Formats: sequence, structure tokens, C-alpha cells
Amino acid sequence: MIRIWSAMIVGIGGQGAITLKRILEYAALNEPNIRKMIGAEKHGLAQREGSVDVYVRFLLADKEDVVPEYYMTSPTVGTGELDLVIGLEPLEVLRNAKFTNKDTVFVINSHSVPPPVSIAGIHEYPTLEQIKEALKDISSSSKFLILNGTELAMNEMKDAIYTNNIMLGAAIATGTLPIKKENIEKTITEQLKDSENNIKALNIGFEYGTKLFTNYW
Repeated sequence: MIRIWSAMIVGIGGQGAITLKRILEYAALNEPNIRKMIGAEKHGLAQREGSVDVYVRFLLADKEDVVPEYYMTSPTVGTGELDLVIGLEPLEVLRNAKFTNKDTVFVINSHSVPPPVSIAGIHEYPTLEQIKEALKDISSSSKFLILNGTELAMNEMKDAIYTNNIMLGAAIATGTLPIKKENIEKTITEQLKDSENNIKALNIGFEYGTKLFTNYW
């Protein structure tokens, strides 16, 4: 069976969304059923906490399938095409809600980073519940895994820098990713500095996500 699998990772500058994209892309090289990959990055300035959204798209096919050369060409997604959203900041997920659908799996970090307009009191930052309800209305999905990855990173790793891999671990726990966990760990070992702690963070997220997963859907 030939199909396109699409994910979006969203957050703000400095949260590691692009690092997660790289991990998934390199890990996909070890998956025989991923016949082609393509993606894109749209990002603001890390030092100014600008919006970051990146796309990862895989062409999945069985060994015996003959895949047309131009089957998947767009690096970005169309409205309603996402299989997975990893949100490193909750409001950034809502900004991109038009790309989701009733089958989209949401893995969202509940830790918010209000934009300058909210800090200045010009616009009120919505509550997490308001964000979730809006996402449900737009997507019609009921597949939400919400955890405070930043708090977990601070409590377990003593550094918020590991939040992104904690959220990736939680995403793996949903069973949505077409990549084996061991291939992601292998990629982290090969591609990231401080790989031991990054793998530890991944496993913290995976274990926490596994516990939450049974209670969500």
C-alpha cells in the first residue's frame, strides 16, 4: 500500500523544532518502508521567539510496491493533511490548525510562552482548555496527548533544553510514527551532542506518554 504520511512540528525559536525534524529525517533512512522523504522549514528568529513550523513528509510503501517517481513532490502540506502534530508551544498548534483533520494525533506541550502582544496586554493569551476546544472544533479529532514537557525536562533533566526530545518520546508512545524507536535512538546517538542525556529525555517522554496514552483515547 502506498501512502503519504505527514507531520508538523511547531513551536517558537530556540525550542528545537528543527532538531526534531533532522532526527526524524535521518532515522527514516533506516526504515525500508519509507521510500522517499521531503520537508520544509518556516521559522522566525530564535532570539526574538519567532514562530517556527517545520514539515516532515514520508512516502510509505511496501517492498513490492512500484512507486511513481513524482508521487510526492510538495514539501509542505495542504489543508487537512496532517497525521501528526508535535506542539512545543500550545498556541503555535492553534495557529496551524487548518492543516489538521479528524484523524490527526496531537502531542502538545502544555507549557506556554506568551507572545509580546499578550505580555503587553494587547491580546489575551487563551487558556490551554480554550486552545484544546478550538482545536477539537477545527479538526474534529479526539486524539490529544497533552503533557508539560518543559516541567518534566526541568524536574528530570534540570534543563528545559531537553523538552523537544521529551515531546518526541511522547509522540512515539502514540504509535503514530512510521519509525521504530530504536532507529530514533540510533540517530540521536550519531547526530546529537550529549546523546546520552538526549536519549534519556526521549525515554522519559516515551514512558510518560505511554502512561497518558491509555487514558486519552
